[in-house]
Amino acid sequence: MPHRESLSFPQIPDMKKVLTFLCCLIVLSALAQQPDMYRINAGKLFNSETGLFEKGKTILVRGDKIEQVKATDKLTAEETSNYTLVDLSASTVMPGLIDCHTHLLYREIIWPGNNEPSMDMNRALTLDGDAYRAIYGAARAKSYIEAGITTVQDLGNSGLFADMALKRAINEGLVPGPRMRTSGPGLSTEGGQLPHTIFKHQDLAKDEYRIVKNAEDGITAVRENVNQGATVIKIFANNTPNNTMLRVEEIRAIVEEAHRYRIRVTAHATNSRSVYTAVMGGVDGIEHGYSIEDSVMDLMVKKGVFLVPTDGDSLMMKQYFAINDPNDSTSIHDFMKSIRSPENRLMRAFKKGVKIAAGSDDYIDFHLPFSVPSKRTILGYNQAGIPVADCLKFATINAAEQANFKGKVGVLKAGYIADIIAVGANVDRDLEELMDVRFVMKEGKLVVPARK
Repeated sequence: MPHRESLSFPQIPDMKKVLTFLCCLIVLSALAQQPDMYRINAGKLFNSETGLFEKGKTILVRGDKIEQVKATDKLTAEETSNYTLVDLSASTVMPGLIDCHTHLLYREIIWPGNNEPSMDMNRALTLDGDAYRAIYGAARAKSYIEAGITTVQDLGNSGLFADMALKRAINEGLVPGPRMRTSGPGLSTEGGQLPHTIFKHQDLAKDEYRIVKNAEDGITAVRENVNQGATVIKIFANNTPNNTMLRVEEIRAIVEEAHRYRIRVTAHATNSRSVYTAVMGGVDGIEHGYSIEDSVMDLMVKKGVFLVPTDGDSLMMKQYFAINDPNDSTSIHDFMKSIRSPENRLMRAFKKGVKIAAGSDDYIDFHLPFSVPSKRTILGYNQAGIPVADCLKFATINAAEQANFKGKVGVLKAGYIADIIAVGANVDRDLEELMDVRFVMKEGKLVVPARK
C-alpha cells in the first residue's frame, strides 16, 4: 500500500483575538472620524455684532463650526478635558478678516512717471497669460490666509475665468488660501479698462472683460459667467480710465438676471454720476465711489446699497509716490490732508449711515509682502477718522453681508463657520496691531498655530 502523506489543515484562529482586533479597528475608525475640538481662550474677544471687546471668553470649536462662546469661568470639567486648549489669553481674538475687493491674479507694475491707471494691463495680458497669473494668484492666496484674511471677493482682472481655477484649487486643498467669491470677467462697455488702446487692438479687452453691447447681451453675459461658476457679478458702471458708461436699463437687466440666481451685483463706479446710475439700476454694492454727492448717498441708504471704499492708507501712498515720483514731496501730504477732511466722502457716508464693507482693490506691486496692502486698507479707514471697532466691523460682519456670506462668517457665534484669528492684545486702542497675526483658523483647521 503506497505511503500517504498526512493531511494538514490551517489552524482556526482564536475567535477572542479576532473579535478583539475587530473591536480595536472599529474604535480607531470612530476616533479617526471624530471632529477636531478646540477651546480657544481669548484675552479679548471682538464681538462684531456689538463692536465691543469682551474679556474672559472662550470659544468652543467642533469640526468646522463654532459650537459655543461662553465665559471661561463657566466651562465644565468635560469641556476642559475634552477640547484641545488654544491659549490666546495674551491676544485679541476676532472673526477672520474679509476683503470684498481683491484681484489675486493681477499685478500692476508701476514705474516713475506712470500716472495712468491700468497702463500695465497690456503687459499682463500679452506677456503673463492666464496660466502664470493663476500660479501668481496661488502665491498671493497663501499669503492672504496666513495674514488672517479668511474670505475674499475676487472681482475679475483674472483673464478668462482663471479665478475659477484658483478657487477650485483652494477648495480641493491643492493650495492654501481664503474662501473665495469669484466674478469671472467684469461686464463693461467698449474697451474695458485698457487705456488708450487703438481700435485695431480693441479685441484685446475681451481677454479680460466681457464687453456688453446692450441689455439683452448683458443678460447673456450674466448667464455665461454663472455657467462658469461665478458667485458674484462685477459690472463697470463707468470704465475709468476710459470714457464710457453702462445705461440704467442695461444695469437693471444684468441685476435682475443675476438676482434670479441669488447672486449679488457690485459696480465699479468712481464718480457721483456713475454711482447714481448703478444704484438706480439696482446694484447691491458700489466699489470705490471716490466722489459721491450727498443726495446719492441718501439714495444708497434708502436702498441699502453697500459702499466698498478702496482708499489705502498713508504707507501705501508713500510707497506709491516713492516709486512713481521719488522727487514728489507734496502728494502724500495732500493725500493725508484730503482723507482727514470732514468733507471726505468716507466720513460723510459713515455719518449718513451708508452700509460700508472693507475692500482693498489690492493689485499694485508696492514692493511689499503680499497681503500687506489688503490689511492696511482697514488702517486707512481709521486714519480717515473711523473708530477702530467700526473699521473691524467693516472687515467682518459688514463684509460678510456684502460678500453674500451673511449668517455664515464674520461673527464669533454658535453655528457660524470657525474662521477665527488672533492679533495684538491692544488692537482696540492701536489698529496697527492688526498686522501682528498670532493665530489663524479657517473652517476649524489650524493655518497658523497659536503664538503669544
